Amino acid sequence: MGVRTYGQHCGLAAAMDLIGQRWSMLVIRELTPGPRRFTDIHAGLPGLATDVLAERLRELVGAGVVEHRSTRYPAPIKVYALTKSGVALSDIAQRLADWGRPLLPASAAEGTVVRARWALQTMALGYQGGLADGDYEFVVDDEELTVRIAGDSAAVHYGPSPNDPIVRVSCSSKQFFTAARSPSWLVRPRRGVDVDGDIDVVVALLGALPLKVGAAASVVG
Repeated sequence: MGVRTYGQHCGLAAAMDLIGQRWSMLVIRELTPGPRRFTDIHAGLPGLATDVLAERLRELVGAGVVEHRSTRYPAPIKVYALTKSGVALSDIAQRLADWGRPLLPASAAEGTVVRARWALQTMALGYQGGLADGDYEFVVDDEELTVRIAGDSAAVHYGPSPNDPIVRVSCSSKQFFTAARSPSWLVRPRRGVDVDGDIDVVVALLGALPLKVGAAASVVG
C-alpha cells in the first residue's frame, strides 16, 4: 500500500504525508504514556482494522518516529515505543489536542468512545503546579495509570508506580469524570471511590489538573 503524498518540497507537507494518514496521530497518542504491544494499541483504537494498524506502524517505524523493541521484564514481549523523534511529535500532538479541545461538544455524542486516560493526559498538560513531586496512581475501570509530578510538569504513564505512590485512587470511569469536574465531590459520604492515602491530596491533585469543558473526549493529553 503506497503512502499518499502532497508532492511538495516543504517541511509541513512532508510531515503531513506521514501524520496526515488516518489513525497515525492516534497511534502516537496511545504510545505517549509508554511502550505498548500491538494488541494493546489495537484495543485502544476502537474501529481500527488490524491490517490498517500494521500499515500505520510500518510507516511510523520507517519514518523513525516509532521503534519495535523487545523487553525481558516481566516477560519477554515485543512492544512499540516512541523514539526521540516520536517524543517530539508526541509533544506536538498534545498541543494539537489542546487546540482541538474547544471544538468538542460539551458532552460526548451517543456511541462516541470516551476514555478516562485520554482526559487525564489532557489534564496533565494543563497542570497548574503546587503539588509535591512524586507519583499519584489511578486505577480507572481496571486500567492502571500513574501521574508523575516533577517540578512544574505532569505526565501520565502506563501501569503502577515503580515507587511508593503518594496516593492511589481506584474508581469507575463515571466516578473519575464526576470527581474531575468537581473534586470536592470526593469528600461527600458514599462517594464509592477507593482512596489509599490522604483524600485531601486527591482533591488538590484533581484541582491542579483541571478538566476543561469538552476534555472528557479529548484526543491526547
